[in-house]
This record gives sequence, C-alpha cells and structure tokens, in this order.
Amino acid sequence: MARALAATAVRSAAARVLSSRHRARRATAARVVVARASSSSSSQTDDFAVEHQRRYLASQLASLARSDPSSASIPEAIAALERARAPVDLAAFDGAWEVAWSEGTMAWRALVARAVQAIAGRCRAGQAFTLPSSDSSSSSAPGEALNFAELFDGAVVITARGVFRPKPPFADATRCDAIRADARYPIAFDVQIDGGDARVAGKRFDLPICGPGEFEVLYGDECVRVFRSSGGVAVQVPSDWTPPRDAEEEEEEEEEEDS
Repeated sequence: MARALAATAVRSAAARVLSSRHRARRATAARVVVARASSSSSSQTDDFAVEHQRRYLASQLASLARSDPSSASIPEAIAALERARAPVDLAAFDGAWEVAWSEGTMAWRALVARAVQAIAGRCRAGQAFTLPSSDSSSSSAPGEALNFAELFDGAVVITARGVFRPKPPFADATRCDAIRADARYPIAFDVQIDGGDARVAGKRFDLPICGPGEFEVLYGDECVRVFRSSGGVAVQVPSDWTPPRDAEEEEEEEEEEDS
C-alpha cells in the first residue's frame, strides 16, 4: 500500500512539474510519463513506468534547481521522490556534487553566496564522497567525505574532511561501513569531521574543525541528489570541482612517485 501511494505521489508530482515547464507539449509528454492503472498481468510494465516517471521527475528537479530555484514545484518534487523509497543508486555517491537549491539555514548560505557572487564571481559549495571499497575481501573502512565552499571564483577555498558510514539499519550485515545492497531511500549516515583548511592566494591555513554529525540522502541518482542535514534540505547536482593542491603537496606527491 505504501509503495502504491508513493508511486501515485511520483506520478502526480511529475505531471505537475510537466505542466509548469511544458504546457504546450503537455498532452504528448503526459502520455509518456503518466502510467495507467496497473493490473496483475502488467506489473512489470507498471514498475518500468513508475521508474521512468521517477527518473523524469528527478531530471526535472535538477533542471529546476539550476534554472528556476524559486519554483514552487521543487519542494513538491522533493517530497514525492522521498516518498517513492527508490532503491539506493551508488551513482549518487560518486565524486563531487554542488548545491543548486536549498532551504532552511542552507538557504541563507545560498543567499550570501549569490550576493558575493554578484560582486566577486562564482561561489559554490557541496560535498565529495568516496565510498568504501566494494571488494568484500578488503578490510572494512569508512567512506571519505570532503565538504567544500569555493568563493571569489576559486580564490578562496574552504574544506572540511572526515569519514562517513551508514547508520545501522542501512549498513551491510558483514561490512558495517558499506551500504546494504537492498537499501532504499531515504538513507541516513553518521559523519565524523576530522579537520579542515582554508586556502587563500595559494596559501593553506589549518582550521580547527572537528566533531560528529549526521545527514540523510532523501533521493539520489546520476543527475540529482537530495541532501538533508541539520542545516536544512539541499538539491545537489554533479560538479566539476576538484580538491585544490598547494605546491607543498605536489612536491610530496612527486617524491612518493620517485621513491
């Protein structure tokens, strides 16, 4: 029953997003993204249709977050994707992702970033996750987390690094640092921040950042991730951000390669 209600919510949200963005093509597109009533003989077709609708809604959420962050369809799409309880897609934890839309105290950060950006160029923030090795024979180790904020077109970069692991209900039975294979969104994590730094004009300054925390991923696939923490909810999209390196780190890396 819960799955059926979630599927209905996804269909409704997809239809409303479709209406707000593509009114001229609504009749044609709706036939593609809105499934008909299911029957026992067409359950696989229905499952495919719901998956298609969910992916469509996720892609539209990513597009709205980038191009129309004031759209009233964004919170509705987030809620529908959370209720859908989709299977966890590990593509949502691959590489760097940056915030395209936020609410709660995150919205204040975004507002400040936009104000600064208007004066001094591009500003962005997000996370880069690295999942534990999928090799079951390897020793268990938590995933790595790197939070970043980039200001003034990259002239100032602030990072906070640490480790993260799924909370027990979402963890693999034999490898507590890995996500269980049948996990569904939303999925909750514990995080431990170990340190951070700020880089300004090529110089690095250590920051006294450390402590525990937690966050949830309400939905995620290869094109969008919905992230919730104590600061609020954020819609994130894949980013081309890469961790900065200073001359000292490059020299150390070259020495390791030579040795």
